[in-house]
Amino acid sequence: MVDTNCKKGKRMKTEHLSFYMKSIVFTLAVMLFIADQLIAWKDLRIILALVSMLSIVISLSSCKLSSKLISITFLAAGTSMVWNKGIDVLSYVKLHGDMLYLLSLFAIVPLLSIPIQVAGYGEAFKRLFDGKIKSVSQLYRAITTLSYFLGSFLNMATIPIVHSSVKSVVDAWPIENRKRFLACCIIQGYSLPIIWTPFSGIVGVVLHVTQVRWAHIFPLLFVISLVALVLNWIIFSVIEGNRQLQVTHDTHEETAAALSPAAVEEHSSVRRMLLEITAAIVILLFLVVYIDSISSLGLVVVVTLLTFPFAGIWCLLRQKGPEFWYKAKHHFKHKMPDMSESFAVFLSAGFFAEALRFSGNDRLVNQLFIELHDLIGIHFFVFLLPLFILFLSFVGMHPIVVINLLAQSMTADVLGISTDQIAVALLGGAVMTFFMGPFSGTLGLMSSMIQLSPLRIASWSIVYVLAFSLILTSAIIWL
Repeated sequence: MVDTNCKKGKRMKTEHLSFYMKSIVFTLAVMLFIADQLIAWKDLRIILALVSMLSIVISLSSCKLSSKLISITFLAAGTSMVWNKGIDVLSYVKLHGDMLYLLSLFAIVPLLSIPIQVAGYGEAFKRLFDGKIKSVSQLYRAITTLSYFLGSFLNMATIPIVHSSVKSVVDAWPIENRKRFLACCIIQGYSLPIIWTPFSGIVGVVLHVTQVRWAHIFPLLFVISLVALVLNWIIFSVIEGNRQLQVTHDTHEETAAALSPAAVEEHSSVRRMLLEITAAIVILLFLVVYIDSISSLGLVVVVTLLTFPFAGIWCLLRQKGPEFWYKAKHHFKHKMPDMSESFAVFLSAGFFAEALRFSGNDRLVNQLFIELHDLIGIHFFVFLLPLFILFLSFVGMHPIVVINLLAQSMTADVLGISTDQIAVALLGGAVMTFFMGPFSGTLGLMSSMIQLSPLRIASWSIVYVLAFSLILTSAIIWL
């Protein structure tokens, strides 16, 4: 019995040590990346690469088997390629750390959810639907709009925030399958802004690899997103109809309650808070676009640098400074270790992409795309490219990894299409994957919340994905 307790105690100590080590190393990697972008020190790049290698090693132990296999495959294949090409130790080390720009974004952007949590905006979202919704279709439009708006800057944090804000509202409606309704509302709304928002990791990867300027393609991406959202509403209305609310209490009493001074004041408070959020996000977007236009840092780095001080100032203006610092420290101390799989897979994939370039094998991959392009024609090629990303997501490949590898292996001039077309196609493929890719993270999070399998949730989005693919293909051909 004593031996058992000793072993249990040692195991717990080991787990705690591993947890805090990941917190320190992952945070250090992010800080070193930011420093590397701001400080012209040659040796810092080598330190960053070494910390990236250490991050991969300590993260592999706590990864799921599938992520572990993918990471090890990338590392082994990349090492084999550069070894056969002939590489010295220092050059090998420098191949690591390629996707730290993305991991830094993932680590910092969630801090934007802190003002939402501590300043009471979540309650405002809950009261947003009071007495205003008259049909199921209108409720669907309202929830997808809220999910779309929050998804434009909160990323994955959108899903639990919207779910907790609207679940009680949806439960009060005579909807046959509430879980399906909730999942479709939140996922459809959340996924669409991913194609254009600078707070999206996907956008960061595509712009980083293709060297396309965000401001250059933003108008088209935004139009695609809005058209897809409206078409989404139309499809839902056609499928579900326009069922009316079954009134269960006296309408005159409801009207009187809605007109009471307390209700008027509450509605005014909700409107004020929504305006505050909108103003804050517009200001942040303006700052991001302006600084990106006058600096050479790149969109991802600009977003990463601005997010922390912006979220802190937002909380200070709401007189929630102490709460911000507490939650920010909690985030870096307790949430960073949860990024183990991201650090393992993305850093391994980044190394593999660098190894492809070093060994010259990226030209072989590009040649395969050229032959496919010549075989099926440009129109069918741009139609298949996003679907190819979606297909690979069903065999366990994260869309960011797929896009990073594809984008670095395609030469636009040789293929006979523009870099803008490639960028839009890759971003569209990412949106499809977040719609219904079982390993994108979106469906996994939603699955844990509504207790249904990711594949079942994915099946509900087939019609919407087909509609989106038609809009996307038309836009790419028009470019």
